[in-house]
Amino acid sequence: MLKQVTAILLLGASFPAISLAADNGAIRSITLSSGGLAQVSRSADVNSDGVIRIEVPLDQVDDILKSLVVNGAAGSVAGMALAGPHPLQETFKGLPFSLEALSSVPSLLTSMQGARVAVTSGGKTVEGSILGIEARKADEKATAYLLTVIDKDGAVETLTLGEDASVRFDDPDTRAKLAKATAAIARGKNDRTRAIDIRVNGAKSSGDIGLTYVVPSPIWKTAYKVVIDGKDKARLQAWTVLENASGEDWKGIKLTLTSAEPVTLRQGLHQLYWRERQEVPVNTASNNVLGPDSGDLSNRRQLASSIEAPAMPAPRRAMKSVDGKMADAPAYATDELAGAGEAMQIAAGNPAAATESDISATFELPGIYDLANGDTLSVPIMDADVEADMVDMYRAGSSLRNPIAAVMLKNTTGVSMPAGILTLYDSKAGYIGDSQLSALPKDDTRLASFATDRKVSISEQQTPKEEIASLKVADGVMNATVKYRQTTTYTVSGALDGERTVIIEHPIREGWSFSSAESFGKTATHQRLKAVVPAGAEKVLTAVDEQLQSNSYALVDVEPDMLLGWSASTNDKALTDKLKELADARKRQVAVQNELASLDSEIEKTVNEQERIRRNLGAVPDKSDLQKRYLKALADSEDQIASMNERRDTVQQESDRRGDRVTEIIRTF
Repeated sequence: MLKQVTAILLLGASFPAISLAADNGAIRSITLSSGGLAQVSRSADVNSDGVIRIEVPLDQVDDILKSLVVNGAAGSVAGMALAGPHPLQETFKGLPFSLEALSSVPSLLTSMQGARVAVTSGGKTVEGSILGIEARKADEKATAYLLTVIDKDGAVETLTLGEDASVRFDDPDTRAKLAKATAAIARGKNDRTRAIDIRVNGAKSSGDIGLTYVVPSPIWKTAYKVVIDGKDKARLQAWTVLENASGEDWKGIKLTLTSAEPVTLRQGLHQLYWRERQEVPVNTASNNVLGPDSGDLSNRRQLASSIEAPAMPAPRRAMKSVDGKMADAPAYATDELAGAGEAMQIAAGNPAAATESDISATFELPGIYDLANGDTLSVPIMDADVEADMVDMYRAGSSLRNPIAAVMLKNTTGVSMPAGILTLYDSKAGYIGDSQLSALPKDDTRLASFATDRKVSISEQQTPKEEIASLKVADGVMNATVKYRQTTTYTVSGALDGERTVIIEHPIREGWSFSSAESFGKTATHQRLKAVVPAGAEKVLTAVDEQLQSNSYALVDVEPDMLLGWSASTNDKALTDKLKELADARKRQVAVQNELASLDSEIEKTVNEQERIRRNLGAVPDKSDLQKRYLKALADSEDQIASMNERRDTVQQESDRRGDRVTEIIRTF
């Protein structure tokens, strides 16, 4: 069983930075990932007891407990031990007094009631067991404390505790507990690291093994410098910017960067968790039943195929050496861009050794590095010529009519490049703008936009159209397929002083097909159109989006105008004639149906008027002139209703006849 190890830190309050133990073992290499983690590999110093001790910042303990592995074929790992997450609180759990009780003599004596003490104050000493402490008001601003003890003979004595009060406990065990408490307080004041003891069995020397673990680290960044020479080529130089925030200095380490973005999780392993338990009655029944088997995953076969890595492009020359040592990163002279006739040149970088894997690229930085804790390092990781085309990019729906000048970069470096910020230079004009470069897989392309091209303007116009693609009738149901087409016309007015290559991004419409004579690939959200526009010329690019929609209509209910529209859109003469005939019949039927509806409305209106007259009759005197008037109106309305009902019967017969005619025509389809 491993012993508990408590890290004692002696850090002054005026020095807040963490200072780790010097015998942690030298760091051999560090691999920084884009996921914000650092894989640390270091040598392991094994003491005579077979224990490796490393001291780490408290905020790294969870990750080290999660990820630490011991490297080497020699020996075996028995386990790890370290102080708990709250050693100060745990220490006081086993003591007869609290942390707060140590703040003053009265508080300590109160918490130790019954203990035998010798207390001296104001030149007087009392000895005996503590009975209690009484607080008394000495004056308006001060409080006096009166100690009461009982000696071995049973005599009770009191002592006023002054500022010079001193206490001695007779019990050696109590004195030892006080010493333990004060030591724990001293440690707790700077409780920001943990010493981890790793017990290894069978390791003969420190050279046999090493340690690897993963801890949080600032994300490394990439800054690109691109110089365009106007000959379909560009010089691309990628620099990494990284920081050492590990809590200790890096001395002579090997640095590797990986663009992988792994799933990164954290868990409070160095914390105390107590599970709530439910009390259950004693169960005397047999419960020896296993859960269902989930299968043996080791029986699964994994097939791996090795893919030969592509040949890397020849690296540029290394930076010139000074006295046999690597020169510092190149610095631009203030007048380097001032020469109008001389093409801009940037000094060659000493790029990293780059390798490509299935999901990421790895950059092994050349040489070894010293980097103090908290410092920043920037070094080149790639220096190569890549394919580049200057273009103007316009995205449909933009509020601006001017396109954005951009450079189309093709990654011909042989390795995927991480995302980063990009600074563009023209070999003659110098700085021309900044851009943001997303992750660029090898052999893929990216548009890096950097400035507005005010010399070119683009307008767009949309023309929607709807047409019948097909008509089919079955069982009195018309199945109509309608083609919806939207034509977008982009008119590009070129620059007066030079040719432009224009790329237009047209939005992808879900469920629609796309076609264009100028189609030039697509992104996840846009189709791309490309055209070369000569100086002073105008170029029209057309994008067509189409969608087919099928709908079913019961012919007996279709509006006459829709039937006529269908008849005009089909090339089948027989179908056209039948649709026209049906449209005419439906038109006559609808007219009769409208007349019938009008009659029903009039009858309903007259009936409602009758009801009103009947209510009024009940409210007027008998044989009055008003009663006679209401009776006459009631008789007239009865005659009107009778006449309208006769007319309605006639119209209803005509409506039925028209309906039968429509049904008869539909049967002929």
